[in-house]
Amino acid sequence: MTTKNFFEQWLKPEFTRAIPGVPNLSFDVKAVLEAQRKTFQALTEAQQLTVESFQTIAQRNAEILSQIVQDQSEIAREIAGEKTPEEKVARGADLARRSYEKTVSGMREVGDIVNKSGREASEIINKRVSNALSEIASTLEEQPKAAKAEKSGSKKAA
Repeated sequence: MTTKNFFEQWLKPEFTRAIPGVPNLSFDVKAVLEAQRKTFQALTEAQQLTVESFQTIAQRNAEILSQIVQDQSEIAREIAGEKTPEEKVARGADLARRSYEKTVSGMREVGDIVNKSGREASEIINKRVSNALSEIASTLEEQPKAAKAEKSGSKKAA
Protein backbone atom coordinates (compact mmCIF):
# COMPACT_ATOMS: atom_id res chain seq x y z
CA MET A 1 0.00 0.00 0.00
CA THR A 2 1.40 3.38 -0.97
CA THR A 3 1.55 6.28 1.50
CA LYS A 4 1.47 8.98 -1.21
CA ASN A 5 -1.84 10.46 -2.12
CA PHE A 6 -3.38 9.80 -5.51
CA PHE A 7 -2.50 13.16 -7.03
CA GLU A 8 1.14 13.01 -6.05
CA GLN A 9 1.37 9.52 -7.52
CA TRP A 10 -0.59 10.46 -10.65
CA LEU A 11 1.64 13.41 -11.43
CA LYS A 12 4.86 11.41 -11.08
CA PRO A 13 6.87 11.23 -14.33
CA GLU A 14 6.84 7.40 -14.30
CA PHE A 15 3.05 7.39 -14.32
CA THR A 16 2.70 10.01 -17.07
CA ARG A 17 5.13 8.15 -19.35
CA ALA A 18 2.57 5.37 -19.61
CA ILE A 19 0.02 7.81 -21.09
CA PRO A 20 0.61 8.43 -24.80
CA GLY A 21 0.65 12.10 -25.83
CA VAL A 22 1.33 13.42 -22.32
CA PRO A 23 4.70 15.13 -22.09
CA ASN A 24 7.05 14.06 -19.36
CA LEU A 25 6.39 16.90 -16.93
CA SER A 26 6.44 16.64 -13.21
CA PHE A 27 4.27 18.93 -11.12
CA ASP A 28 4.66 20.30 -7.68
CA VAL A 29 1.14 19.69 -6.42
CA LYS A 30 1.59 22.01 -3.47
CA ALA A 31 2.75 24.83 -5.75
CA VAL A 32 -0.23 24.31 -8.06
CA LEU A 33 -2.64 24.37 -5.12
CA GLU A 34 -0.95 27.48 -3.71
CA ALA A 35 -1.24 29.21 -7.09
CA GLN A 36 -4.94 28.35 -7.20
CA ARG A 37 -5.39 29.68 -3.67
CA LYS A 38 -3.76 32.96 -4.65
CA THR A 39 -5.98 33.20 -7.74
CA PHE A 40 -9.10 32.54 -5.69
CA GLN A 41 -7.97 35.15 -3.15
CA ALA A 42 -7.45 37.75 -5.91
CA LEU A 43 -10.89 37.03 -7.35
CA THR A 44 -12.42 37.33 -3.88
CA GLU A 45 -10.70 40.70 -3.34
CA ALA A 46 -11.94 41.97 -6.71
CA GLN A 47 -15.46 40.77 -5.96
CA GLN A 48 -15.43 42.39 -2.51
CA LEU A 49 -14.27 45.67 -4.03
CA THR A 50 -17.05 45.47 -6.61
CA VAL A 51 -19.72 44.80 -3.97
CA GLU A 52 -18.51 47.73 -1.86
CA SER A 53 -18.56 49.96 -4.93
CA PHE A 54 -22.11 48.90 -5.78
CA GLN A 55 -23.16 49.78 -2.24
CA THR A 56 -21.50 53.20 -2.53
CA ILE A 57 -23.13 53.78 -5.90
CA ALA A 58 -26.57 52.79 -4.62
CA GLN A 59 -26.18 55.09 -1.61
CA ARG A 60 -25.01 57.99 -3.79
CA ASN A 61 -27.86 57.44 -6.27
CA ALA A 62 -30.36 57.56 -3.38
CA GLU A 63 -28.80 60.83 -2.17
CA ILE A 64 -29.00 62.31 -5.67
CA LEU A 65 -32.64 61.26 -6.06
CA SER A 66 -33.49 62.76 -2.68
CA GLN A 67 -31.77 66.00 -3.70
CA ILE A 68 -33.73 66.09 -6.97
CA VAL A 69 -37.01 65.73 -5.08
CA GLN A 70 -35.98 68.49 -2.66
CA ASP A 71 -34.94 70.76 -5.53
CA GLN A 72 -38.22 70.20 -7.36
CA SER A 73 -40.20 71.07 -4.23
CA GLU A 74 -38.13 74.22 -3.78
CA ILE A 75 -38.64 75.17 -7.43
CA ALA A 76 -42.41 74.77 -7.05
CA ARG A 77 -42.46 76.94 -3.87
CA GLU A 78 -40.30 79.67 -5.36
CA ILE A 79 -42.22 79.81 -8.61
CA ALA A 80 -45.49 80.05 -6.73
CA GLY A 81 -44.12 83.12 -4.91
CA GLU A 82 -43.42 85.07 -8.10
CA LYS A 83 -46.00 87.66 -9.09
CA THR A 84 -46.15 87.75 -12.90
CA PRO A 85 -46.16 84.80 -15.32
CA GLU A 86 -42.96 86.08 -16.94
CA GLU A 87 -41.19 86.14 -13.55
CA LYS A 88 -42.46 82.62 -12.83
CA VAL A 89 -41.12 81.30 -16.16
CA ALA A 90 -37.77 83.06 -15.73
CA ARG A 91 -37.37 81.92 -12.14
CA GLY A 92 -38.46 78.36 -13.02
CA ALA A 93 -35.95 78.16 -15.87
CA ASP A 94 -33.12 79.35 -13.62
CA LEU A 95 -34.00 76.91 -10.84
CA ALA A 96 -34.45 74.02 -13.30
CA ARG A 97 -31.02 74.77 -14.81
CA ARG A 98 -29.34 74.71 -11.38
CA SER A 99 -31.13 71.47 -10.48
CA TYR A 100 -30.06 69.91 -13.76
CA GLU A 101 -26.42 70.94 -13.20
CA LYS A 102 -26.46 69.39 -9.72
CA THR A 103 -27.90 66.18 -11.12
CA VAL A 104 -25.30 65.98 -13.90
CA SER A 105 -22.54 66.64 -11.37
CA GLY A 106 -23.86 63.82 -9.16
CA MET A 107 -24.05 61.44 -12.10
CA ARG A 108 -20.45 62.28 -13.04
CA GLU A 109 -19.46 61.48 -9.47
CA VAL A 110 -21.21 58.11 -9.71
CA GLY A 111 -19.50 57.48 -13.05
CA ASP A 112 -16.15 58.25 -11.46
CA ILE A 113 -16.89 55.75 -8.67
CA VAL A 114 -17.75 53.09 -11.26
CA ASN A 115 -14.58 53.79 -13.25
CA LYS A 116 -12.38 53.77 -10.17
CA SER A 117 -13.78 50.50 -8.83
CA GLY A 118 -13.51 48.85 -12.24
CA ARG A 119 -9.92 50.01 -12.58
CA GLU A 120 -9.01 48.77 -9.09
CA ALA A 121 -10.68 45.39 -9.63
CA SER A 122 -8.91 45.04 -12.98
CA GLU A 123 -5.58 45.88 -11.35
CA ILE A 124 -6.10 43.10 -8.79
CA ILE A 125 -6.91 40.56 -11.51
CA ASN A 126 -4.10 41.78 -13.82
CA LYS A 127 -1.56 41.56 -11.01
CA ARG A 128 -2.61 37.99 -10.24
CA VAL A 129 -2.52 36.95 -13.91
CA SER A 130 0.95 38.47 -14.25
CA ASN A 131 2.16 36.69 -11.12
CA ALA A 132 0.62 33.40 -12.26
CA LEU A 133 2.37 33.65 -15.62
CA SER A 134 5.66 34.39 -13.85
CA GLU A 135 5.11 31.36 -11.61
CA ILE A 136 4.47 29.16 -14.64
CA ALA A 137 7.56 30.49 -16.41
CA SER A 138 9.78 29.89 -13.39
CA THR A 139 8.38 26.37 -12.99
CA LEU A 140 9.08 25.61 -16.64
CA GLU A 141 12.61 27.01 -16.29
CA GLU A 142 13.25 24.78 -13.26
CA GLN A 143 12.14 21.56 -14.99
CA PRO A 144 15.13 21.24 -17.36
CA LYS A 145 17.47 21.89 -14.45
CA ALA A 146 15.79 19.20 -12.38
CA ALA A 147 15.88 16.78 -15.32
CA LYS A 148 19.64 17.37 -15.81
CA ALA A 149 20.28 16.84 -12.12
CA GLU A 150 18.23 13.62 -12.21
CA LYS A 151 20.12 12.31 -15.27
CA SER A 152 23.53 13.11 -13.79
CA GLY A 153 22.49 11.41 -10.56
CA SER A 154 21.40 8.25 -12.40
CA LYS A 155 24.66 8.16 -14.45
CA LYS A 156 26.74 8.31 -11.27
CA ALA A 157 24.73 5.47 -9.76
CA ALA A 158 25.38 3.29 -12.85
